[in-house]
Formats: sequence, C-alpha cells, structure tokens
Amino acid sequence: MIERYSIKEIEKIWADENKLDIWLDVEKEVVNAWVSLGVVPSEDAKVISQKSKVDIKRMLEIEQETKHDVVAFTRMISETLGSEKKWIHLGLTSTDIVDTAQNKMIQQSNEFLEKVLKELSAVLKEKANETKEIIIMGRTHGMYGEPTSLGLKFLLWFDEINRQIERLDLARKQIEVAKISGSMGNYANLEIEVEEYVAKAMNLNLDNISTQVTQRDRHAFLISVIANIASTLEKISTEIRHFQRSEVQEICEGFGKGQKGSSSMPHKKNPISSENICGLSRYARSFVNTAFENNVLWHERDISHSSNERLVFPDIYNIIIYVSKRMTSTINDLVINKDKIDIHINEQKGIFFSQRILTYILMNYEFSREEVYDFIQKCTLECQSTKREFKDVLVENGIMNFINDKNELENLFDINFFTRNVEKMFRRVMNNHG
Repeated sequence: MIERYSIKEIEKIWADENKLDIWLDVEKEVVNAWVSLGVVPSEDAKVISQKSKVDIKRMLEIEQETKHDVVAFTRMISETLGSEKKWIHLGLTSTDIVDTAQNKMIQQSNEFLEKVLKELSAVLKEKANETKEIIIMGRTHGMYGEPTSLGLKFLLWFDEINRQIERLDLARKQIEVAKISGSMGNYANLEIEVEEYVAKAMNLNLDNISTQVTQRDRHAFLISVIANIASTLEKISTEIRHFQRSEVQEICEGFGKGQKGSSSMPHKKNPISSENICGLSRYARSFVNTAFENNVLWHERDISHSSNERLVFPDIYNIIIYVSKRMTSTINDLVINKDKIDIHINEQKGIFFSQRILTYILMNYEFSREEVYDFIQKCTLECQSTKREFKDVLVENGIMNFINDKNELENLFDINFFTRNVEKMFRRVMNNHG
C-alpha cells in the first residue's frame, strides 16, 4: 500500500517479519503437539523453542536456490538447531504453515478493524442523539418528500455499522481457523489431535475439513463483508456530498484553518474527505471478484490464489481501516447549518402536509381515495406554481368540502407530527445494540 493510505498497524501485521514469526510459532506449536502425543521428546521441543529464530536475510539466500519460500524457511530454521531439527515440519505441508499463519494475520487485522468500526459506531450514536430534535426535509429521488429528524439519518448509519460489525464477527468465526491437515487434507502423515492442539494454542478455530488448503469460500465471505462495509461508508459519504452542494449547504464537512479547497478558486470548500472515502471504498469492493474466483482451485490444491492474496489482504485492510477512521473524523467534524435547514423547510410553504391531510380525511370521512388525492394534488401543483401557502390554496379550492371544522385543518399543519415516533425509534435501535 502506498504510504498515503497505509495504516502502520496493518503494515506491521502484514510485514514479512510478522509473517515469518507466526510461521515459526506454528512450527513450534506443531512440535509441542507431537510432544503431547509422545512422538517428540520434550527436551528436543525445549531446544527448538529456545534456539530456533528467524533470519530473513539467510532465508532469502536459500530461496534463491530452492525457489520455494517454505523450504527456504524450514532450512533456515534448521541451521539454528542440532539433531532436533528433524522434528521441524514433521508431517506437514507448506500450506499448513502458510494458511494457518495467514489466518492468524487476518485475525490480528480483524481485531483492529473491529476496534475502528466500534469507534465509528460510537461517533454515529453520539451524533444521532445530538441531532434527533432537528427537523430537516427528507428527500426521495433527490426531491423533497416530508420533514424528518436529522438524527434518524445518523441512527440509521449507526444501526447499519453495527450490522456490519455483526457480519464481521460471523466472518471471523469462519476465517480465523487453524489448518494442519497435511498434503491432501486427510491427516495421513499427521494426527487430527495435532491440529486441535495448534488451534487451541494459537487461539484459532478449527478448519473442520480442508484439502491441502483452507477453502477459499471462507476468504471470499470475509472479503465480501469488508466490501459491504465499504458500501456503507460510501453511502454515508455520498449523503454528505449531496448535503454540501452549493444549493443545499445543510450539512458540510469541517474546514480547517489554512485548508484550501481549490488551487484556482479561493472560495471553494469541497467535500474532499467524503469524495476520498467514496473513491477508496470502490477500490475495496474491487477485490470481491478476485476473492470469489480464488475459491475455484484444481483438485486438492493449486496456487493460483496465493499470488494475488499477498496483495489483496494487506491492501483491503489498509483501505477499509483508513476510510473507517477518516469517516469517524469526518462525522465528528460535520457542520450542521440549521439556518439552511429551516429555509428549505419554510420555502416549501407547507406542501409536505399533503399526505397528512389525505390520510386524515380518508380515516375520518366517507370519501374515495381517488377524489381526495386528485383534489389535493391539484392544490399542490397550484401551490408550487404560485409559491403561496399550501393551506391557503387548500381553503380557496374548497378543502372545507372534505373537512367539517377549520380547527381540524389547523391542527393538521403541525410539523412535529413528522417526528412523533422518533423517540420510539431511538429506543428500539439502542435496545438492539446495548
């Protein structure tokens, strides 16, 4: 990942140093498992634990000759040992080490990603509570609909991010597994108990059945979950971008002192964070097809997946964590322009009460839906063309033919009607997420 978007914690996880340290951990735990089965002397295991160490430079020298990274690794380790080196890689195949270690690195990355998503969730929850009393025009198809609570937008995103965390937890259960099953996945040169020992020692779940590799449907599901998270982040960013448009200006990104919006137009304040998140979220989703294709391998194994996975996993974790953290910062710094929000409500002249009036008449009087709808629609069109108050247009066109009392009509024009269930909605969502 280029430095601009790299996350130091993720770079460290996917660095060769960490990967090879985990390879060594797997090899050691396999030896310990053989000890528990009475195959390897405990003293030999103790020597292996104390003396074996990773020397990347030496491993690369050996790999120049072997053209095989795991063979180079085991020989590099063996050079640090005496006769006990014969127990290194006993009964194993390369992917027992590679897949188990990669799944451990995925676990480490998932732990950090979940932490970052929970931070975003907390910010969205806070912003929802801060803005639930603010009434804003709702829109469908980009057009004004009815007023709603601004807080419901943040509550919606809070709920969705928490669903994404739940999906990530499910994906974690399926991908964070130890695979120590041998060359064909049938434990011919191993015992199942070795895998069980290693899984427990490394805090991983069990890969119930595999071939020479952990099956890539697990990886495809994880990547699709991360892509789904990216889609949520782009959804939020797109909403912010729409709100920041010059003709809207209801919600804007924070603009720091000394910040510039354009190299040529000093007046510009662009939604650069949201646009950045949108672009990188698309990149994260681009890995989905590759992940699903990686599930289609020949027989018990080929390596058509391994080359692209060296790129996919560090890249997608860097990106999803970068955009999640940037989204948290963006939400924190949002500027809510209450004046603009009120202007856009007032300029509608009350036309958004059309459904309220339609529903009230149908519930309380004996008129057909068609005749009431057509009457109200005619009034809305007149209201829009003349820019007059909707209530006045209704009265002039004969609304009192549908409603008995003018006080009834007055009571229908209460904007708080649109937010009367907001508290119930907040309670329901918050109760579902602790």
